[in-house]
Amino acid sequence: MEYELTNQRTLSRLDQYILFYWLISLLIGIPILGDWLRSWNVPATLANPWFVIFLLVSFALSQVLYVMVARHDRRPFLWEPTIIFSIGNGVIETFAFATVYRLGEWIGNGLAGQLWPTLVGPLGFAVGFTAFVIYGGVIHSFFWLPYLPPHLDDSPRSMRIRKLRPFAEMALVLGWSLCLYLYQDIWTVIFIHILVDLGLMLRVRPPVFLGVSRQGVVE
Repeated sequence: MEYELTNQRTLSRLDQYILFYWLISLLIGIPILGDWLRSWNVPATLANPWFVIFLLVSFALSQVLYVMVARHDRRPFLWEPTIIFSIGNGVIETFAFATVYRLGEWIGNGLAGQLWPTLVGPLGFAVGFTAFVIYGGVIHSFFWLPYLPPHLDDSPRSMRIRKLRPFAEMALVLGWSLCLYLYQDIWTVIFIHILVDLGLMLRVRPPVFLGVSRQGVVE
């Protein structure tokens, strides 16, 4: 798949796929997450300093490892696509993540209520977290990695570092899941996800929403 800047305000196939993904996430997520979206529970998260430290450390670790293995192959950095994708995907894909987590939590708590009443809460969290991890792996393996340009270095050093990344990503997902479980705070998760996607746009510079930039044509 070839990528180039364009002087026409058109959507590429990748843009269309992303917008369709966002649309599905919105249509499914908003009804399920309405109460969380209407609640501002960020102060409850910030009131737990040790948990905030965990969120920051897991975010920093995931980003450092990513920067060490990702590359942009001299693709241009463009502000407009960066802002659109970072905010758009940071907000809307979080709807998908939180929806999967919440459905898993409902299933886990439903099973606990029927079979192990004392596990209502912890089992819901465990199933929700597991569903989140599985969904995150599936969506990145079958959507993001195939459609974004190759951007992970294959040198021996990078391959060793890449083996550590799943653990960092698990820690990141654990923090986000705890944020939802303990405080029903989706907005902190959204903010961190925006930062994650901003890191992607700064480091990898995937060719998304290039039509908005009108920077000329690459021959």
